Amino acid sequence: MHFGNNLSASGTHRTRVGVFGEMLLDQFASGPVVGGAPFNVARHLAAFGHAPLMISAVGADGHAQPVMAEMDRYTMLRTGVQVTPDHPTGLVDVVMQANGDHQFSIRSNSAWDFIEPATAQIAAAALDPAGFLYAGSLALRGPVSRAAGLALMQSHPGPVYLDLNWREGHVTRDVALQAIGLASTLKVNDDEFFMLCQWHGIAANEGLPQPDSVRQLLRQLPLSLLLVTCGSEGAFAFDGEGRCVAQGRDTRAIQLVDTVGAGDAFSAVVLAGLLRAWDMETTLHRANAFAAHICETRGAVPADLNAYPLWTAGWQ
Repeated sequence: MHFGNNLSASGTHRTRVGVFGEMLLDQFASGPVVGGAPFNVARHLAAFGHAPLMISAVGADGHAQPVMAEMDRYTMLRTGVQVTPDHPTGLVDVVMQANGDHQFSIRSNSAWDFIEPATAQIAAAALDPAGFLYAGSLALRGPVSRAAGLALMQSHPGPVYLDLNWREGHVTRDVALQAIGLASTLKVNDDEFFMLCQWHGIAANEGLPQPDSVRQLLRQLPLSLLLVTCGSEGAFAFDGEGRCVAQGRDTRAIQLVDTVGAGDAFSAVVLAGLLRAWDMETTLHRANAFAAHICETRGAVPADLNAYPLWTAGWQ
């Protein structure tokens, strides 16, 4: 069953979800793996049947080939992906640390730093005005893609889902706050929540979000939904007034392989839940369960697309 496309009055198909941001290759010791948080989200959404519009850029080089092959594997349209001959496809050098975490060295001046704004706006015409626009903050680090991303977020009349996905030294605080100001839904992890509180002069404890800190923060942020992920403690959803409207966690014991892409898997299921009008408790439960499954998988997405129906079969 497909939930992705609507037919506009002009007879053209429009998708109900657009994704803006980086497409790249993560270079592990074991070899390259296609990645980029927004592209991870888009691939999951495609497998869920939501036909996302991916807006990004790759180079005219050999590294682009496996990235674009992933679009074909997930039967995604290429119409929103620009090719920039003067800039290489993005590469990230990944080193696994002893504790299982990863250190990412994200190369600068990559193709996805040069997503041309006017071309992106033309591609975005395929997004339903009432649909969701997902964006990550990393693609806002360079002036060209920043202009494209902020313009898309500002001009889109429907809801905007921002994953802060903070990477120190890439995006400034002012740019991050500008993007947050254009979002209706913000997803952060517990460390990012604590950082936001510090930025806004709010006393907060590290760890699980405290009600008073949430309320104070949301008085300063124009959000309708704040999602805070807390690792093994699950996730919390707060409305624009700072009320906790849902919380959930995956209680089963998992066989951890790596945590790469877990947050992206969470976001993809939350977006699916918003598109399908699930209640928030159900959404968080399913998002946490799918993120836990990705932690049992090498890489950010399943190697076998047949793994997806095992998760989506029970979704209504």
